[in-house]
Amino acid sequence: MARLVPLWTREPSSDAATIGAFLAERGIAFEAWNVPAEARALAAKARLDDADKARLLAIFGAELAQKASADGYRSADVVALRADLPGVDDALGKFDRVHFHDDDEVRAIVGGAGVFGFVGDDGRQFLVEVSAGEYLSVPAGMWHWFYCHADKDVTAIRLFRDVPAWTPRYRSTERGLATREPSADGSG
Repeated sequence: MARLVPLWTREPSSDAATIGAFLAERGIAFEAWNVPAEARALAAKARLDDADKARLLAIFGAELAQKASADGYRSADVVALRADLPGVDDALGKFDRVHFHDDDEVRAIVGGAGVFGFVGDDGRQFLVEVSAGEYLSVPAGMWHWFYCHADKDVTAIRLFRDVPAWTPRYRSTERGLATREPSADGSG
């Protein structure tokens, strides 16, 4: 279940309608996708081979076709991050630096969870935790970062308008300004 934390209030919300409206006001698309049991089982595997990834894409074929038609996303792939994956810390080190892309960054989470952080046009920051069954499209040019929870377990379908690529444009060496959730008492 998604969780929104505007860092200027530190008042979290897990209400899907509230989260959707908040993100829509900022140009971020957010949807719920049904994740069938077969997809959950594949996403839970310690390693996904090419056949597993192809099967995940096939399971979500209708959703991907709709996004291709409506939003022009012409290709998709599957990324599966795991704590014991060689090079995972280096890869995650690229994601948690504040950056933007020249194209939308689109993720449909099919297993595990992660957190997107954003810097709004007004400079205020907010976090959105996403988990299995949640689709998020970060518009081109929006400053953001991403980090995993301590378990470093997330499986996502990535959608692209062109050839799959991830070309970040960094905001110097600045790390995500909030790289962990605030505590229950709002202190950190």
